[in-house]
Amino acid sequence: MSLPRLVLAGLLACLLSGPVLAENRVAFVVGNSEYEHTSPLRNPANDARVISDTLRALDFTVSDHYDLTRDEMTRALSEFLRTNAEADVTLFYFAGHGMQFEGRNYLIGTDARLQSEFDVTSEALDLERVTAMLERQSRAALVFVDACRNNPLADDFYRANFSDTRATMSRGLAPVQTTSEGSMVVFSAAPGQVAQDGSGANSPFAEALVRHLPTENAEVLSLMKRVIRDVKAETGDAQVPMVTNDLVTEIYLNLGAGGAGAALAFQQEETLFEAALSIGTQRGWDIYLSRYPQGNFREIALAERERLQVVRLAAASGVEVVEGQPVAVTADVAETLERSLGLSRADNIKVQEALNARGYDVGNPDGAVGPRTRRALSRFQSAVGLQATGVITEATAVALEVTLEGFESGAAIVAASADARRYDPEQLAIIENDDRLLKAVRELQNYELVYGFHDGRLYVVPLVWGINFQPAKLLAERAGGYLASIGSAAENQFIFDLIRQDDRLWKLNTRGIHSFGPWIGMYQTEGAREPRGGFVWVTGEPVHYTNFMAGNPSNTDNEEHFMAFAHYHAETAGAVVPGPTWDDLGNYNLHALVIKIE
Repeated sequence: MSLPRLVLAGLLACLLSGPVLAENRVAFVVGNSEYEHTSPLRNPANDARVISDTLRALDFTVSDHYDLTRDEMTRALSEFLRTNAEADVTLFYFAGHGMQFEGRNYLIGTDARLQSEFDVTSEALDLERVTAMLERQSRAALVFVDACRNNPLADDFYRANFSDTRATMSRGLAPVQTTSEGSMVVFSAAPGQVAQDGSGANSPFAEALVRHLPTENAEVLSLMKRVIRDVKAETGDAQVPMVTNDLVTEIYLNLGAGGAGAALAFQQEETLFEAALSIGTQRGWDIYLSRYPQGNFREIALAERERLQVVRLAAASGVEVVEGQPVAVTADVAETLERSLGLSRADNIKVQEALNARGYDVGNPDGAVGPRTRRALSRFQSAVGLQATGVITEATAVALEVTLEGFESGAAIVAASADARRYDPEQLAIIENDDRLLKAVRELQNYELVYGFHDGRLYVVPLVWGINFQPAKLLAERAGGYLASIGSAAENQFIFDLIRQDDRLWKLNTRGIHSFGPWIGMYQTEGAREPRGGFVWVTGEPVHYTNFMAGNPSNTDNEEHFMAFAHYHAETAGAVVPGPTWDDLGNYNLHALVIKIE
């Protein structure tokens, strides 16, 4: 049973005095002054240093770099993103030369020559691509670009390759043409303007950022208004910073220690908690607990996640959850979950010692979780109000007051939820920061669906209740992807684990001997040799991996040319028991489709 709303409201009212909790903040800062093929710039390195110092004081982990070539920038940024995936706030700051070309903005490395059009993409970094990468890796991306200075490299490039008129029109950077999700991009000057170095060691833009970013209890967009005001005043309106904002959450860089800061921190945590409660998925609770591991609502979140986890354990064990009664989790299911959570023998011993200390006799604490330990766990869980499963979970460890080093929150989660459900795009945007997912959910918001991530790709399975192959292909494309191609046994197993627990995604045939799952993106070309010839993926990829049901493809009645998950089971078996195999089908009306989004 989920937490009653009245009880929740009372708990929220009591928790307002909770601590201010730090976010995971990271910053990538570049100051390029020493250009090899033009005069050096006076301030970018100084600007980068003072910005880095300011960000460190605001609890950012800063990776700062100076005088990088284009290749050095790409390598450093790639490593930074790899080691800082899933940060709460990622900030990117660049000071140096930039240019616009064909409506896109580029940041120029120190080795650039820019002698022809072909040199732009190889000697400069595409800012739009950088922003997209930052968004993919972070809940919120803040991008600051002080790269609109007088640029002899860009001027020479345009004079050598284009007319004088176009060269004159190409000063500064271009307007941002596309919007994105989860980012704020700030240019030091408006399109066509040239940024100034100022009279001191730092540019007016850098000075304004250093002055206002540390302001207590001010939202970042409010801070940018102050930056714009100061830069305009300093330059006599000759330079006006430009802000493009698509952030879906409020960002406070300096929450003060007093009541106002604590209230704002609590409000941010409460917003995420309420979204996780509204969405009601194990992934939602994992995200909340990863951001607020010692948060005000930790015990509630653990209990809600435990409730959902029990449903999964029971389904995997083939039993139902009955409130107040133990759940008979099979040994292999229990061990699989505990292994996936990273529990070690030392962790198991801690649990056994804690159970013994409370009178739940497990015998000698040897780290082997056998039937005796599981019975003791089940009795303890029942006594403290947890569902009795006999499985070591994080909520059980908290109740035992032991710290288990092995826990990797969310490691066992394959799908966001076990069953297909309808998502509110606005609530989901508070939890998730993947723009592919948010776009797909907006397109599919009239459908219940399951989703999950594997090897950097997103997989979405909407429950459609009657769709044949061609409409399924079009729906997948509208959602931003395609009917899934499957290239390996690991990918096939992942997709099957995504769809196996909701039997509504599977259609039982009229004789009750086959269950047909969602469509995938394989079909047979016209005139192909039957029954196995000419199968291709909708993407044009070659078919390297297959997992056909025994005796298939069969091309029954010469009309089976499309592929879906399918499983054969005995006629007397009763309930649908899905499997990870495929079958060639006619253009049937199935219940679901697998969408793959790069």
